[in-house]
Amino acid sequence: MRIALVCDYSLDYLGGAQSAFLDQARILRARGHSVTIIAPALRGDGGQKWVAAWRNGPGGVVPVPARVVLPGVDLPVVRNSKALRARLDEELQSRRIDVVHLHSEFGLSAAVVAAAQSRGIPTVQTVHTFFWQAPMPRLAGVIAAAGVRGFTRWLRGFAAGDASLAVRPLDSALRNVTLSMGQRVDAVVSPSAHQADRLRAAGLDNVHVVPNAIALGDEPGAALTVDAAAPPLRIVWVGRLVAEKRLLEFVDAIVLAAARLAPGALDVEIVGEGPLRAEAERRAAGAPVRFLGRLVRDEVAAAMRGADLVALTSYGFDNQPMTVIEALHAGRSVFYVDPALTEGLEAAGILASPHTSAGMADALVRLANDPAEVVDASARAVVAAREFDPDVYAARLLDVYAAA
Repeated sequence: MRIALVCDYSLDYLGGAQSAFLDQARILRARGHSVTIIAPALRGDGGQKWVAAWRNGPGGVVPVPARVVLPGVDLPVVRNSKALRARLDEELQSRRIDVVHLHSEFGLSAAVVAAAQSRGIPTVQTVHTFFWQAPMPRLAGVIAAAGVRGFTRWLRGFAAGDASLAVRPLDSALRNVTLSMGQRVDAVVSPSAHQADRLRAAGLDNVHVVPNAIALGDEPGAALTVDAAAPPLRIVWVGRLVAEKRLLEFVDAIVLAAARLAPGALDVEIVGEGPLRAEAERRAAGAPVRFLGRLVRDEVAAAMRGADLVALTSYGFDNQPMTVIEALHAGRSVFYVDPALTEGLEAAGILASPHTSAGMADALVRLANDPAEVVDASARAVVAAREFDPDVYAARLLDVYAAA
């Protein structure tokens, strides 16, 4: 097939959505499909790295200039304009695209959908999160929600709707942005069953569950042995250092657990960057925690293989995090707190309950004192990783394209 993959986010910064997006491109290209990547290209040399890396594969790239990046969320601003739609229409026609697949819901995605629909090309959207969270005082949230509705209407050329989708006004406005794009496409992909249920409850009836997969560039990791799991209990936390990932709560849990354990019983690495780093470092002072900053993907994989557990501490926010699949591929279990997350975790995760810092600390003390549970979960992780096989993923996607 000739597939256009579309992302509004910069591909020179690899968050979870971008990682899933580029893995999809790798998986489909490796199986003989032509995949054209359409994404923003920022001004300057730094915004051209992804273009150079991907332009020579089957399908090539369509870089769309973006002169402004929305501060705080790292979103390149690309407006759905008549000129952009005309360019994209020409690209879709000349490349004889069979299906357009979005991984976001902003201006560039809106322009590609409009161009595709004018030519009768099926459109698909992967929803990476329907659980937007932006906590703030209610009055400020009401004002910010109005700003989001106005800005996204200007950016995309259509309104986002005002359905009540969350208690907080800003959360609801952001979820309406996602929902309104899902209402315009022919099929929606949700990587998790629990998010699919929420999307259907919001009114979408074209939702398909297709768990994420990773393009396997290396051999799967081996399970832990009892000897390898000797103290300290080594944990790696991977993600953006932001409130919705609950890094501070995890750091507080490490401090509480370390106070109850013998010296050297815990060893924790934090991988990632974000606005909470300084506060997290302050809280972690004196605790067995190291901050490694942002690492490239191969370095993240190496950190996971060098650990006993991978921590995922978000609650009520994540859909199906790429961190889970990467951990399972490394042969490591996931220490998690959100029971709604089931893909890969029901089989091979270690759930800490309650999800508070105290609840996490209790679980960490238990695991540090008796690592047998960690060793057993690692063996189950090796088996669970097979559910995210790239061939299975590609076949499921083709079924969605056929439905669209």
